Amino acid sequence: MPKVSSTAVQPSFNPLSNKSGHPNTLKRNQACHQCRRRKLKCDAKRPCSTCVRSHAHAVSHAPPGTDVPSQPDCTYDEVPEGNGVSHEVPKNRYERLENRINELEDLLRQKEQAEAQAHRDSSNSVTSREALSQYPSPPNSNPLSSEVSRSRDAASLSPSSFGGNSEADGRSPNPNTIDFAASAPSLGIISPSPYDYGNQLSGISAHISPPLGSGTSSNPLLIGNESSNANHDLIWTVWPPTLPSPDLVRHLVEAFFAYHPHATRLFHAPTFLPSLALPSDHVKFPNPAIIHAICALASLYSAAVSSPHPNNMPEDLSDDIFSERHKRKQGRMDTFAELQAKNARQVIDEQFSMGENLFEIMQARIVLSWYYWAQARWCDVYTSSALSLRGAVTAGLSSCPPFHTIAKTTRPLSIIPRAATVIEDEMRRNAFWLAYAIERLHGCGNGWALSLDDLDVSQLLPVRGDVFQQGSLVLPQERQWSHSRDLFLTHPEDQTDSFVLYIKAVMLLSRIKSFNLRFRARHYAGDPATMSPPPVPGSSAPQRFDPRTTPGFVELDTLAAKFRPSFPREYSDPIIMNTVDPHLYTACLVPYVAIILLHEPHAMVENAACISACKILAAARDILNLIYAITATSYDISLLDIFVTFSWFMAGRVLARFLQAAQSANGQEHIATLSAEILSIRSAIAKMGERVPVAYRYAKMLQDFISQTCGDNFAVPIPALPPRLPLVPLSSDGAAFYDVFLQGDIDALFGPGNDFMAAPIA
Repeated sequence: MPKVSSTAVQPSFNPLSNKSGHPNTLKRNQACHQCRRRKLKCDAKRPCSTCVRSHAHAVSHAPPGTDVPSQPDCTYDEVPEGNGVSHEVPKNRYERLENRINELEDLLRQKEQAEAQAHRDSSNSVTSREALSQYPSPPNSNPLSSEVSRSRDAASLSPSSFGGNSEADGRSPNPNTIDFAASAPSLGIISPSPYDYGNQLSGISAHISPPLGSGTSSNPLLIGNESSNANHDLIWTVWPPTLPSPDLVRHLVEAFFAYHPHATRLFHAPTFLPSLALPSDHVKFPNPAIIHAICALASLYSAAVSSPHPNNMPEDLSDDIFSERHKRKQGRMDTFAELQAKNARQVIDEQFSMGENLFEIMQARIVLSWYYWAQARWCDVYTSSALSLRGAVTAGLSSCPPFHTIAKTTRPLSIIPRAATVIEDEMRRNAFWLAYAIERLHGCGNGWALSLDDLDVSQLLPVRGDVFQQGSLVLPQERQWSHSRDLFLTHPEDQTDSFVLYIKAVMLLSRIKSFNLRFRARHYAGDPATMSPPPVPGSSAPQRFDPRTTPGFVELDTLAAKFRPSFPREYSDPIIMNTVDPHLYTACLVPYVAIILLHEPHAMVENAACISACKILAAARDILNLIYAITATSYDISLLDIFVTFSWFMAGRVLARFLQAAQSANGQEHIATLSAEILSIRSAIAKMGERVPVAYRYAKMLQDFISQTCGDNFAVPIPALPPRLPLVPLSSDGAAFYDVFLQGDIDALFGPGNDFMAAPIA
């Protein structure tokens, strides 16, 4: 068979077609937009076959009620009219042009967003910038990032110097004493940290180039130091307008985690801290309500922002529960912390009304409660803590399966979804116990009813701090329950750390307050726990009813006396080698406060044979011994739990009663001893009051009580103490600022005629 001639007709070359010249191959960008986006083959029909098939599949499989377009969505680029003949353009040139167009479009969007951001400039950002501007800093530098990182002082800022537990003392690692230095460059701490999240997030960092001819970036939303290496710059084009600047937010959040005793229990630090580097519109970015609340509370620790001064109320109104009304009379403006607290409450109310982010709202309310308590805003902390605890009930956090109601209800046990991970589940449990703790501890200072009955709590106790940080699962059968019969005297080694003992101590106080509050009603109803034992047979003398003889009182008195001795050996002392555990220190104070709450109403201090009087005197001096122990260290006592101040106040009030009795009996030796003991307590409270306003209030309340009971001679004001330096100074220039302040040259700092109390001193 003859061969076919090789002179076959070759296809003509089309310069607009593919280089290969294949007639079935489309030229660049000739396919429809949908096929290009989905990386599918397109035949360039209008509509193309691929889009027709996709539309038919969507129509046939659409759920009932779904609105499906009647025609396929198939769009193309507009092709300019011409003769169809042109010279071939290199592929890389097309790519360069497309990239340049995308860059210009991005820059245009950035400019529009920046203009909109400047138009609705937040008062918070203005306040924070004004506060920062009062501190001297070198030119062309960021005072919160570059200067702070260059003026690090490990001796004064390392958390270990403020009471971090070491593994050498035999205790379980305490997450509240974690060194966040490596992950908190703006804190000025140089010791190593296990949570260096800066390197972990280097992959998601983004740097957007400034417009041509603009020089350096003028974007106000820059995170980090503008003068530092460009590889470390991070810019987000979207930032909530009510939040402070990103670098200030990070600075305050890091201070919160480094210094607040409960921060690493309410939040999971290894996941919370890195989330700050995400875009503000990212689903894992912290809730704005939480950030606002943290910024308000962290103002106690930083010199970068203004915080309410302890002495912001008339001297004769130190125990007024409605303190906010006096600010208007004084004509004071809101400080940075007060503005952040108001913003937090506003965001909470908005999200709660929409039923959004309910657990995050609960966390924000807990932080706000800590802030209100620290600021001695009694009414606000009462309402905020109650809302936090009641919110935990609706979220199903007050109980744990299988302890739930046997009745049929129209509402589920929880109005929030189930936890997705072990860490989330334990974080919710910790949040409940912290809400429970602040409501109970704050309630010890008033006679109001509690928001939740202890009988309605059927929850597991928290896991150890190291287990929580690791996210390890601990089965319920291996843990203690809140209603365990041996809860207060049995502490399994693998389930106990200082925070667990702290929660148990709070539960003990809760039972004592409930007993005192409900005693008369229960006794009237004939509750056996509140009834005196039957009279002794053969005794003719009438017996006076004494609540101390009732079974309920005896049981609580025994628990309070045995609670601290039952601690495991490694938790017997909260202070080891100049290191203080804040949770354990509070747990050691609570039994003595419990004894005072039980016996003080029945104590006759003028009678040396009164058992209750002897017990409250011994308890007050046990609290005084703990004061001596902590003031002998270099620990900053303003970092302790706020309840510590109330405990010291109660001890001082008891000793003042005995001082009054000693005056009546003319016991000069006892007067001298009691006067010295009271002075030690007042000095400790005043020292804490330099930074924490509620301690200042308790110092004034104790002084007033001593003046009323013992006379003004024993209530001499404590000598003026120097201002407390901030835990997080800005720079070496910041140290010079305080040197000038201590010398009293106010005009050199703020100008003639300015009130130095308006300065943002933490």
